[in-house]
Amino acid sequence: MKAMVKVSIADVLGIENTDEEMARTTQQFVVVLKQDGGNRAFPIWVGPAEGEAIVMGLKDIQLPRPMTHNFIANLLDAAGVEIEEVRVEVVERDTFIGVAKIRVGDVVSEVDARPSDVFALAVRTGAPIYAAEDVIDRAGVEIPLETSPALKCEAEITNMGKLAEDMINSMQKASEQRSKAQVTHSTEELSDRMKSMARNIIGQVFGGSA
Repeated sequence: MKAMVKVSIADVLGIENTDEEMARTTQQFVVVLKQDGGNRAFPIWVGPAEGEAIVMGLKDIQLPRPMTHNFIANLLDAAGVEIEEVRVEVVERDTFIGVAKIRVGDVVSEVDARPSDVFALAVRTGAPIYAAEDVIDRAGVEIPLETSPALKCEAEITNMGKLAEDMINSMQKASEQRSKAQVTHSTEELSDRMKSMARNIIGQVFGGSA
């Protein structure tokens, strides 16, 4: 089994993406995970529904009727299923893969999942979150020890939505090109884009704190 590092959700950011051609604005969320006892952090982009579910779980917001992840957590509890831990194990083509480790009595199983869903369950059940060391090595950046003017630059923070849109478009185009055996963007190039976005996001979240 790969070396795992315990992480915690440091923040959840909502970022709006504006499509000028379609004249519409969409919102995405970024979950920022920080290494426990360390100085590295990395962001994971999630959908709006999952982002809101994670925020509601972190803030323990209770609605009159259970939302999807509350229902799943309640269902697992009623069935005697314990979520022992959730993990972010690998990055495939710049997409994070999640795993939920569950126990029913003496039987332990692992279930493939989206990171956003396991995060939403973890904040409701208290399950610890882990990330593979190689995931942090690839996607993580060091938390700045002091405020960097470049990271705090309003233009960079405002432009994060555009950076995300550009990266997603590049990934989609690369996927289409791969199917035609005409790769135009390398994994290394996409990873560099992820690192650039991660530095901007981590700088916004942590500022000058260590």
